[in-house]
Amino acid sequence: MIIKGFSVKIWVRLVLSILMSVILAGAGLIHWATLEQRTIAVAQAQDFANNVHQMTLAGLTAMMITGNAHQRQVFLNQIKEMDQIEALKVIRGDAVSRQFGKGMEGENASDPVEVSVLQSGKSVYSVVTGSDGEERMRAVMSAIAEENYLGKNCLACHNVPAGTVLGAVTVEISLARAAQTTRQFGRHAVLAGVAACIPLTLFIWIFISRIVSRPLALMTEGLNQIVDGDIDESVSLPVYRLDEVGLTTQAFNRVMKKAGELIRQQRLSRMVFDNSLEGITVTDASSRIIMVNKAFTETTGYTAEEAIGQTPALLKSGRQGADFYARFWNSIQKEDGWHGEIWNRRKDGVIYPQWISVAAVRNRKGQIEHYIAIFADITERKERERLMAHQALHDALTGLPNRRLFRDHLDQALAQTKRHPTRILAVMFLDLDRFKHINDTLGHEAGDTLLKGVANRLVHCVREVDTVARLGGDEFTILLPEIGDESGAIVVAEKILKAMLSPIGLGSESRVISTSIGISLYPRDGQNADILLQRADAAMYHVKGSGRAGWSFFSEGYFDDPSEREKT
Repeated sequence: MIIKGFSVKIWVRLVLSILMSVILAGAGLIHWATLEQRTIAVAQAQDFANNVHQMTLAGLTAMMITGNAHQRQVFLNQIKEMDQIEALKVIRGDAVSRQFGKGMEGENASDPVEVSVLQSGKSVYSVVTGSDGEERMRAVMSAIAEENYLGKNCLACHNVPAGTVLGAVTVEISLARAAQTTRQFGRHAVLAGVAACIPLTLFIWIFISRIVSRPLALMTEGLNQIVDGDIDESVSLPVYRLDEVGLTTQAFNRVMKKAGELIRQQRLSRMVFDNSLEGITVTDASSRIIMVNKAFTETTGYTAEEAIGQTPALLKSGRQGADFYARFWNSIQKEDGWHGEIWNRRKDGVIYPQWISVAAVRNRKGQIEHYIAIFADITERKERERLMAHQALHDALTGLPNRRLFRDHLDQALAQTKRHPTRILAVMFLDLDRFKHINDTLGHEAGDTLLKGVANRLVHCVREVDTVARLGGDEFTILLPEIGDESGAIVVAEKILKAMLSPIGLGSESRVISTSIGISLYPRDGQNADILLQRADAAMYHVKGSGRAGWSFFSEGYFDDPSEREKT
């Protein structure tokens, strides 16, 4: 308790205490000595209870498992025959009861203290008065599951997590002999106090011990707890007066509270750091790695021992040049951070893409002390993006560019050709002859096989700079972006017709499929993509109407007869 506004120096209290000690030395010595004797007796009884607890559990382990109630009772009776033991009881916890049954009637909790010990796992020691009026030490001591308890593995036997309360042992130990010893000690203390000439010195020693030494010892213990990072159960020191020790104790309590908060935050941060799914690297101001987490090792292949002391250049892939890293460090220095995609190399040499965020940590002076990098392997994400982009622009059956990608290539080729007036560009429109008949007679699976075979032959009939696309059904288009004259388109058309003469295997059968090819030329037949495709289509329909299996350039006369627009 603090008396506000009132403060007395230690030396003043010391003088007053010396004067009072002259009067109270005798009575105080006897009282203190008696209490100390009783405390020692109680402590000894408590130690004895702990020994009985261990002996009881060690002996009962096998018998608890076998469930032989008679043997357990005989064993307990033998222990109770020991001097000073008034009562002995073994209580089963829920974990043991579920595994081996409730046991004997006396092996269940019978009062709130026993129930509390089974629930909390904390042993309770108390001094009670028996029916005979004598004091007893009553100890209710928990049995906690451990890997090595008295040479036994509780976890393997009971199949429970560590820390589970297996049960408790209740023992009552007579303090009659201790009380008699205390009384004898009191009588002897009176004689010694009268005869001795040192009560004043003894009182001063007790005073200094309680007022100065004990707080200092507790402060020292608290400081050691801070160093060890274990102050979860720390208790604030009591402040009795606002003297030098009281003010120091107040300051110390504030330090302990703040240290506890920081240590708990540090422990939580460490848990987040270690269990993060993203790799984390912490470096010093010189970019030397000082910490990495588990995800770093899982992603890069480097252990913490291999990485610590190195720089992040350990992971450098070589794909980014000096300009990239110059921008990278410039952003960190000016904006205290950078994030984006980067390519790094694993320990096994595999280069992979990362999404990484780097932050600079500055001290109060504004100087950089650390760099923190958080990264994730985005290989799967990049592959999904690539696959989605491919699927959006390619035919699912043949793998050829679809209408959208073909149109994009055609628009680009037209833009380039318009800048070179001497160039000619050709667009071919192909339709397979009697494909519907094959589909109807052999089935759609055979039709799909045929389309894939045709697509493969078309690709082998053109150059790498040319584009073969499937518009849908049995319709294909070909872009020839650079030909000297119309003879270049004729060569490709003849090559395609020749390639189609070979049968295409369709499972147990094979078929020869012919194609009709319509050709339009830029700039002769049109100035934009829509017109060129339309006129190549018209030329193809002309071939269909003329007997199929051939090719034809577009002619203005093809639009005169509407019947030529109908497929045959």
